[in-house]
Amino acid sequence: MYAFQKLPQLVDKRGNLVHKGEYAKRKNGVASITTRVWHHSLTKLSAGGSKIESFADFHVRTNGWPEIAYHLIIDPKHVVNGKATIYYCVDISKKSYHVGNSNNIGVGICVIGDYRTDKLTDPTVRSIIALHKALVADGIGKYDKAHNEMPGYSWKACCVFDYNKAFKDVLEDMLPGSKQPDPVPGLYTIQEGDTFWSIALKDGKEGITVEDLIAANPGVDPSKLKVGKTIKFGSAQNSYTPKPETPTKNQSEYKYPLPSELLKPGSTDKTAIKQLQNALNAVYFKCGTADGIYGSKTKDAVIRFQKVYLPYQVDGIYGLNTKDKLQAVLKSRGF
Repeated sequence: MYAFQKLPQLVDKRGNLVHKGEYAKRKNGVASITTRVWHHSLTKLSAGGSKIESFADFHVRTNGWPEIAYHLIIDPKHVVNGKATIYYCVDISKKSYHVGNSNNIGVGICVIGDYRTDKLTDPTVRSIIALHKALVADGIGKYDKAHNEMPGYSWKACCVFDYNKAFKDVLEDMLPGSKQPDPVPGLYTIQEGDTFWSIALKDGKEGITVEDLIAANPGVDPSKLKVGKTIKFGSAQNSYTPKPETPTKNQSEYKYPLPSELLKPGSTDKTAIKQLQNALNAVYFKCGTADGIYGSKTKDAVIRFQKVYLPYQVDGIYGLNTKDKLQAVLKSRGF
């Protein structure tokens, strides 16, 4: 057993998160690891979906990866004896998809939070220090780099905290970093594990969207990206022109009309709940027979739907955002 596995704040989650198969083993096992690659999740700590379960759902069900991207995740929202919880999510012997063509040599460590605005807490810093010491003691990696210091990712908004200072014993040495990402390149070369979802810049109205990438690269099948293929990237921005909105139909005109009211466990409008249940069943988020009762099966189906389509708003409550996304999914399936 490695020293990092003996840390009292570590929780072993290997095999217990959503997965679809598993990653391949490193070519030379753990000896292949040269670099400890530090990420932050770019999801605000206050967001309900800033948790490992949501990340796993997004990486597996949206990006199409076999497992969650990161080997180790530090969670500031769960503290054990003054230190943030560390989740061991993917065995370090596997080359997970977190840093493209450097996956074989990198171990992926993610600190939950968006540190362009969030602040590192003392328990988080203590766990960064403890994990780093343990990995060094284990001989896992020789170097520490942020995601945007790895080949091909200098444009990524990642690790704006100065992790090198965090590795020192004195917490007063912890200072925010100031390095800004490089400009987004006009062209981009596909790396291992890339999908249009994973490389699109989705934060901010000026970001490059998946739709932009599809429109700007008509000869590229998004489901069959080839490593080494060059695509239009920065130059793809605003390539997609949304079609004019079709007039909104009355809900009664849809095959699966959706209720407009908020629904949650304890709601009593059986007609509205049956509408929600029928719609969820139609898009394969099964909740059993539409009985008009917002019980555990219906709540679970809503949660599963939100984890896939609203990964940062997972609460099991049917509200406006869930309604809009469910309507869009129904439409995409011809309903």
